[in-house]
Amino acid sequence: MKKWIYLLIAIPFFACERGEIPVKPHESGEATEQQIELGEDYRHQHFYDLESNQIVASNLKTAWDFAFSPANLPNRIILNSAKGMKVHRSTADFSTLTEYSGDDWHWDLQTGHLDSTAFGELSTSLTYVIDRGYDWEGSHLGYYKMRIIEIHDNFYTIERAPLSSATGTTIDITRNSADDFAYFHCEDGLVNIAPPVDEWDLMFTQYTHLFEDPPTPYVVTGVLLNRYETLAAETKDISFQDLTYEDVLGLYLTGEIDEIGYNWKVFDFDSGNYLTHSDQVYVIKTSEGLFFKLHFIDFHNESGIKGYPTFEIQPL
Repeated sequence: MKKWIYLLIAIPFFACERGEIPVKPHESGEATEQQIELGEDYRHQHFYDLESNQIVASNLKTAWDFAFSPANLPNRIILNSAKGMKVHRSTADFSTLTEYSGDDWHWDLQTGHLDSTAFGELSTSLTYVIDRGYDWEGSHLGYYKMRIIEIHDNFYTIERAPLSSATGTTIDITRNSADDFAYFHCEDGLVNIAPPVDEWDLMFTQYTHLFEDPPTPYVVTGVLLNRYETLAAETKDISFQDLTYEDVLGLYLTGEIDEIGYNWKVFDFDSGNYLTHSDQVYVIKTSEGLFFKLHFIDFHNESGIKGYPTFEIQPL
């Protein structure tokens, strides 16, 4: 396993950084081109490692519903927002809450801040109604409910059931000692999804973006940062070819997981295709303190099928 040197996200969940490290003369690596297959229906999620320039793990976006925070982070649950999932927080008793038709729903904020999750600050006095969202064919995946029975430093105890059921199944969720979240599927229980946090940098996936005025959730397709100490910045001031390691010192790097996001492309109604903004260049700092530059050059494969983000990447 690679050993990474990550910037610790300490206050409270995310950090920004301006490069202030003295620049030593060095040679940049070669630029290479890479294509990621999400599929025309965006069914796949891929975990990608910058240093090796390869996908290190993949799964169908329906393979998990939410994930529990590890022992060294606050008590939080994050949604698999690729499915457009949402949560209602109810004070009703778990056994008597068998339906919900209201509009009081919550979504995870796309920035990844743990103080802005759909579940909110976890409570043993609430019953959570979970809309599991949609699969890649647009079929709704149904509703579940869950309550937190106990919260410990090393584990959670939960009860979950289909919303229409009066009784549920109890399970203990071990809180990982590292920074790895514990991934959970409402029907299947604990599942293996993400590699260890020190083995990947970017996640190619769909995710829910909350547009403002009024808050409107919309599932978009793009790239999320590894929330464990991976940082990034976007610039349009310097072209991909001209951007150097020295230019990094003038950029503010953020740990907000949607810094790369989805808007490096736009749908062109005249052609019926997606156009990429190749002038948007992203600088990414990995957990080892290595810097890479990246820009997108296409969203289609050689046959013109969408769902194949293609980018150029170069170590700095």
